[in-house]
Amino acid sequence: MWRERMLDKHWITDLKTSTIMKTLIKSIFTILILTVTVSCDRSGIYEEFQNDIPWGFCVVTHSDDNKTQPVKGATVEIFLTDAERDAGTTPYLSKVTDEKGEAHFSLAEFNKNNQAPETLKGNYYLKVTKDDVVVKATTRYLLMNSGETYQWVQIQ
Repeated sequence: MWRERMLDKHWITDLKTSTIMKTLIKSIFTILILTVTVSCDRSGIYEEFQNDIPWGFCVVTHSDDNKTQPVKGATVEIFLTDAERDAGTTPYLSKVTDEKGEAHFSLAEFNKNNQAPETLKGNYYLKVTKDDVVVKATTRYLLMNSGETYQWVQIQ
């Protein structure tokens, strides 16, 4: 009889301990959830996106498969259509690559007629010339929104 009472007491003690632990875990979880939700920034403005990143297009010329040997002094011509490029008409834009093999074009250079950047989106056609070597390429689809877009052209 006494033993049965002891077992009952342990069972009750275990039950109380289990209930206390569950309550404690629920309380800690609730506090953590409240802390996370209260501390979140809800303005929708993130610091890294507050400043506009100017748009640019950079053609990088190189002479090897690893893109480690820049080609200085190559002429990069940009055309609006492949027909204009192939016919040899006056290019829309033209620059010579620097010592890094790069020719940078800004949005202002692309936007000669002060159009909305939306109207400038699309593919452009390149002709890159160095000495007697001519390479023709088509750009990726240029979005004209923000950041620098790179196009690698290999000249051999």
